[in-house]
Amino acid sequence: MDLDVLPPELTWNILENLTDLKDRKNASLVCKAWNRMLFNSSKSLRNVRVRFCLRPTALDGLEPNEILDRMFEVMFRSKRNYVTVEFFHINFERLLARDFLFFVVQLCCDTIECVRFTNCYGLKRSELWQLLSLLGNLRELVVSGGIKYDELDQEVVKLPLLEKLTLDIGDDCRLYRDFPSQAPNLKCFSVRTIYGCADLRDVTITRSFSHQLNSLSFSTNRSYNYSEFSEMNFTNLTKLDLKVSGSLWPQLFKQTKLIQSLKLEANINDDIIATICTTCTKIKTLTLFCSNLIESIKFNMLTRLENLEQLSVRGIHKFSWRHISFPKLKSLHLDNVGNDFTNFLKDLKALESLEIHDTKLRNEQLIKITLNAPTVRRLELAFCTKISDKGFKHLSDMVGLEELRLWAIQVSKTIDERLLCPRLRKIILYFNDNIEDCTLEGLAKRIPQLQQLVLYDCYRMSPQGVVKLRQVLPNCHVLELYRGDELPPVLSGETQIYYRNAEYPNGVLKQELPFQWF
Repeated sequence: MDLDVLPPELTWNILENLTDLKDRKNASLVCKAWNRMLFNSSKSLRNVRVRFCLRPTALDGLEPNEILDRMFEVMFRSKRNYVTVEFFHINFERLLARDFLFFVVQLCCDTIECVRFTNCYGLKRSELWQLLSLLGNLRELVVSGGIKYDELDQEVVKLPLLEKLTLDIGDDCRLYRDFPSQAPNLKCFSVRTIYGCADLRDVTITRSFSHQLNSLSFSTNRSYNYSEFSEMNFTNLTKLDLKVSGSLWPQLFKQTKLIQSLKLEANINDDIIATICTTCTKIKTLTLFCSNLIESIKFNMLTRLENLEQLSVRGIHKFSWRHISFPKLKSLHLDNVGNDFTNFLKDLKALESLEIHDTKLRNEQLIKITLNAPTVRRLELAFCTKISDKGFKHLSDMVGLEELRLWAIQVSKTIDERLLCPRLRKIILYFNDNIEDCTLEGLAKRIPQLQQLVLYDCYRMSPQGVVKLRQVLPNCHVLELYRGDELPPVLSGETQIYYRNAEYPNGVLKQELPFQWF
């Protein structure tokens, strides 16, 4: 069919159904009209993030001003209405960088809905608010990096559509107070301070603001007393991520009855656990990271959380697994556990992901895990130094295992002989001194269906072994290596491999949807 004979509205509707970014890019090369249809509407660009970075790469050795000149040239030619714009590691003390920032914002001010400043510095408070005053459709703002609080009398404008706000801008409380009062429809708020001089009363304007939040993330190195939280109204909160250096208070959780996702990193005690289990019964995701090793007596009260799907525990060294039942639990993360939990896994009929870190896990216990958790699809073991190849030969009992991650576990170079899992598709080996070329050959031979393979700091492999591995694993979508060698020339044309080292930390080859490490 000749698409030229169709009405433009029908052609537009057909092209709008191209959801894959790669397909959109290919179709945009047909003609200028298609390019405009595919990349000139805010709807089609909603899933595209344009990132501007001034870091000179090791490949071309350009100076920052030369990179800025190239950016100006590209944006002058671009007529695309970008929705999400990110400025990455940029020093705005450079006059040209500041000019470029204002140019981009003015060019796309009608369509920008999300602006991110990631690890940028040199930007002044007055300049930031000048930019925000141009963005009438702004819905999300992320500011990470230093902002100078200048004394200019810059008007702080209302941000009526802003729903998500993330701030990590130092410890000047005046900057934190600027934002929340200007965002009457804010729903998701994340704030992090280094030294902890800001508190929740500074940044949330007490009851007039906290009641409208459904997501709050607050991270600081400071400890607090209950009076600093007493005026908060978190009755509509569904997600809370709280990290403080001191203790928490049971009273804080008595008003969070709607909470579904809770992550705590602080001094946690049995009173906190008991209050959560009594009042926050709708929780689906629970993370308890205790600052110190404790022994819990009331841990088995967690069985009251009937909707729990994800549980992560760290620092609660000893607790009883008796009388605990999680019928809906899909993901379990255990870090530094002192007592045996392997028999408990029998009752987790829905478990799909299991992570065990820094635990004196032995081969006998690993064998029990393979027998008691056959439904697990993702298994991660980290710094469990008592395990050897003997335990891994029973992985074949986990008939549904699709992903295996081994962090700093010294399996031998013949580990491939034990990985007889028919559905295994993804393997990550991290910090291993025994993996050699013969191991790679064995993996390719026994698991030809492998789709993702990550080899991190396995230095006994040779570049030649990597080249051969790539040839015999044609179905491997991502092959990612972290080494100190240079990229073998024979792999320079590959599009599905990342090869990283200190000189090229972001990889020298690209991929549309790169695998993200951990």
